[in-house]
This record gives sequence, C-alpha cells and structure tokens, in this order.
Amino acid sequence: MKKLKIMNKKGQALVEFVIILPIIMMIVFVIIDFSNIFYQKNHLESITNDIVSFKENGKSDSYIKNNTLDDIKISYKQDGDSLIIKTSKDITLVTPFSSLFFNNPYTIKTERVILYE
Repeated sequence: MKKLKIMNKKGQALVEFVIILPIIMMIVFVIIDFSNIFYQKNHLESITNDIVSFKENGKSDSYIKNNTLDDIKISYKQDGDSLIIKTSKDITLVTPFSSLFFNNPYTIKTERVILYE
C-alpha cells in the first residue's frame, strides 16, 4: 500500500507541472514580446532625436527619408512658430499569446516639437 501512495504523489506532481507549464510559457513569451516593444520604442526615440537634429541643421526631407529606416513613418506639422515631428513604426508580435494583451501589429509612436525663435 505504501508504494502505491508514493507513486501517486509523483504522478500528482507531474499532473500539476503539466497544468502549470502552459501558463508559465505564456508569461515568458509575453515578457519577450514586451521587451521587444520596449527595445523598439527606445530605438524609435533615438531615430526621432536624429531627425530633429537633421531638421535643426537644415537637412531636406528627402535626405532624412534616405537616412532613416524604410519601415518608419515620418510626418511633419507646422504649427505657428513650431514644427511637430511624429514618427511611428509597426511591430509584429511573434508569440500567439501576446495578441491577447497587445494589438498585432503593435504601433509605437513618438513626437517631438521644434520651436523656432
């Protein structure tokens, strides 16, 4: 009888592991996608700062477009004595579970304002 109870405890641990494993995997994959979004957002912020620097130095829009990535959308809006620069980029999420928490593709956006004096 004691052998039977020991084997049941091992089987119970296996069943609990099989039940918990998909939940743990989902959490890990969502963390990976969130980290990718965070990295891409920081990269887009850096590119936006470069665009602002180009504009302040008088570079043309075609020069800026040629020196940035193709998948980045850039828009300009003149508002009185300021120029608003908006950039956006779509990120495709790689894990199927991430679509439960984020839109797929997920769009990240940045905005900068240049004041003319």
